[in-house]
Amino acid sequence: MLKRKNMKTIMILLLSMLFCCSWNAKAQTKETLQNRIQMMTKESDPEKNVVSMRNIIRDYQLDSVKNSEDIDVLKGQVALSFLKAGTFLKFEIYIGLIRNKFNQTSYLNMAADQLFRAGNNMDYAQALAQKTVELYDSYKDDPSARPDGFPLEDWNRFMRMAAYPYYETYAAILHENRDDKTALIFEEKALKGIDLDDAMSSSITLYSTLLVSQGQEDKAREILMKLDPIQREGNDTYRTKIAKTMFTNQEASNFSLLDLHGKRVTLADLRGKVVVLDFWATWCAPCVASMPAMEKISKQHPEVVFLFVATRENGKDAALRVASYVKMNKFPVNALMDQPMDQHTELFQVASAYKVDGIPTKVVIDRKGKLRFSTKGYSSDRELINELEAMIAIAKEQ
Repeated sequence: MLKRKNMKTIMILLLSMLFCCSWNAKAQTKETLQNRIQMMTKESDPEKNVVSMRNIIRDYQLDSVKNSEDIDVLKGQVALSFLKAGTFLKFEIYIGLIRNKFNQTSYLNMAADQLFRAGNNMDYAQALAQKTVELYDSYKDDPSARPDGFPLEDWNRFMRMAAYPYYETYAAILHENRDDKTALIFEEKALKGIDLDDAMSSSITLYSTLLVSQGQEDKAREILMKLDPIQREGNDTYRTKIAKTMFTNQEASNFSLLDLHGKRVTLADLRGKVVVLDFWATWCAPCVASMPAMEKISKQHPEVVFLFVATRENGKDAALRVASYVKMNKFPVNALMDQPMDQHTELFQVASAYKVDGIPTKVVIDRKGKLRFSTKGYSSDRELINELEAMIAIAKEQ
């Protein structure tokens, strides 16, 4: 069976559609609607989330027509909290109240994925995943499903992106429930039109596993043989391209932060080693999705120091929240807590020093303490690993 921890990034496509996980360094200190919604994701009592939803609608004077998208998100969060509490009837009630079909499909898929990752109620997870793809198929070619003001070209691209996680989730659950024949059909739908080079490693693993289970060993071998040798960090053209983005003679900003055990880590003390900084947050879906790839590359390079700077983790329980995430996932190690600047609580010291305007951001520093690379965002494990491999190799040569 496919390990559940490998089913890791299919949700970032949906989450990035519904929320913006990139933040501006000049963010206003005023509490925003997004902040209120994020607080709902951390609430374990679904009835309290019902109250929060009503209060948000009242406080922001959300109109059922003009602000229907925001209200859909609120209902989706309430539905997921009932799912997590095991109250499936109320989950279905609130899912049914979501007005936009795309939003409804997205939250259905999130629900199926959450049950899958928890390994609980797999029959119900399969039913939700099946309902997801059936609902998606019912409107994906329907022009009337496109929201007003949504450009047609963007909508078509939007729908193609959505198909990947919807079909992928269903295929993974079917595989877990030992229906590989049907799982293969939907995994191929998930990968249709996608360059396998850009597919998640978990997708390739699942696809090849399903092919073998259905007697298509040759096709599985062909795919793996094609993908395994692709290590662009060893490709001169790719290395040249990456080298062009290198900072030439810029001193890396020194910092001194505490790790989760209270130990102080200072950049100056790491002179003589290549250092990789990963700016992340527990609430940032792409940051979390990139962690398995970061774990893999950090294990491949024990000579490199990887420091995971948790930034913009607001609130007095920030360190506890990060520690809880690390304990649950057993990664990242070397997690450091960035600190807010005294007069601007939305600005954090090290992130500001490195001009980080969106997360995840990876920074590579050479042995002499020079800033060499800074790269923002996450799209796939393969791209991230190849990019960092090239950057680390170049930094070692400086």
